[in-house]
Amino acid sequence: MKLENLRQDFPEMPDEIRVMVEQEVYRQINTNTTKKRKHFGKKYFVTAFAAAMLLGTTVFAGAVYKMRLKQEGTYAVHTLIEEREEAGTMQTQISKEQNIPEIKNIKMKVTYLPEGMTETETGKYSYTDNLYKGGVSIDFYKMDRGDAQFDMLTTGVAGSEEIKVGVHDGVYIELHDTGAAGGEIWFNQRIYVAFTDLHYVMELYAASDVSKEEAIKIAEGIRLEPVTDGSAQDIVNAYSWSDYLTARNETYDGEGKSMVPKSAMSRTHAVGETFMMADAEEEVAIKVAQIQVCDDISLLDLSVMDADSREEIKKETDASGALLPAKINYICSGDGIHSVDEVTESREVPQKLVYATVEYTNTGSSEINSYLFWGSLVKIAENENQMEMYRGNQSETSTTWDYAVAEGAAGFTEMWYYDVHGGERENNYMNHLKAGETAVVHMAWIVPEEELKYLYLNLDSSGGTYEFDESALKTGYVDIRR
Repeated sequence: MKLENLRQDFPEMPDEIRVMVEQEVYRQINTNTTKKRKHFGKKYFVTAFAAAMLLGTTVFAGAVYKMRLKQEGTYAVHTLIEEREEAGTMQTQISKEQNIPEIKNIKMKVTYLPEGMTETETGKYSYTDNLYKGGVSIDFYKMDRGDAQFDMLTTGVAGSEEIKVGVHDGVYIELHDTGAAGGEIWFNQRIYVAFTDLHYVMELYAASDVSKEEAIKIAEGIRLEPVTDGSAQDIVNAYSWSDYLTARNETYDGEGKSMVPKSAMSRTHAVGETFMMADAEEEVAIKVAQIQVCDDISLLDLSVMDADSREEIKKETDASGALLPAKINYICSGDGIHSVDEVTESREVPQKLVYATVEYTNTGSSEINSYLFWGSLVKIAENENQMEMYRGNQSETSTTWDYAVAEGAAGFTEMWYYDVHGGERENNYMNHLKAGETAVVHMAWIVPEEELKYLYLNLDSSGGTYEFDESALKTGYVDIRR
């Protein structure tokens, strides 16, 4: 502990009390600890307890608690907050006075970002040359059941260590790379930091385009400030630990399913059929007017794509614009604790461009502003009287896998190409759709050729791509199988 750190930890302490405590701690940490180690520890915590009773437990929370790691199995770790062994007596006495502390709302200030990184939305930051695809994402837990209740299990861990993040305890975790990301950017790092002085825990997700050193520097630059004026502006939207535990312990209700009876898809639409989005506020009729499948990218208007997207599409084609084969990885699932997902084999397959022409017509009597449109591919196989989410063709050479993942653009089911842009970010919005007006949007995907016979188009923005979603089923998928 250093005097300059005390001044950061005690911002609201009266000057005369701050001087008193600083002088006492300064005297103690300059004691000959080699000869008087046990005496120093006991004396410090007696002094700390007396000051805590005067100033409140928040001031000395960092001295009482410690964040640490606990290994489970080979590939999992628990991130815990627990009382320091030597602090047990003091904390027991404090707990009699105050079981669960009052937790104030907080504001967050980010004092360090790597060069080229910018805020994309609240709590999310990415590099300007790779917007929305990596960077870091920051969340918080409000420890409303007490700091020592924090216990977060992380599976599939490649490495972990306890670290010091400024004056706070933290842990750094790197996840095991199964190859499922196919070389794309993925969030492979976690940093947890215990702000026990304020009773918050920070959870920072860092992507593979951020180095470990930079991720830790970002975490070190986070400053939290209690909100004392009642203002709601810029308040951190934190999860309460109670709500998190409730959600974690709830039994999965099975709303998202990998298999449904054929009758559940009775609202499926054909190409050329007009339909309305279920439960939508806007009166918009939708029609998939045409589906085109080709071997090259000649249908795409590259001028509507940003520079990064144009560079990515080059990786999928030869010099003439013809599509190159896709690589598919076959993965055997692990439990994340004693085993991890592993690529057991790979193969290359031809791929196709799927190009959809979708018409949106405002059938209402007033103009619609900022209309969100969406398109994603859903791969569904018929299995007798059931419809089942398709997870890849079984390889003839092996049966030692559970699911398949295509590398590159073929691994994305969400539309990566669309030629209408709007909204604040110039993404998938129509700025205006007048009454009676029809707007045309072209969307595209790259798909392994062998999967064309499983393709359905989901235009419901709330629907998923790997499980049947009640909202999407209610609206109806569009059958685009070939």
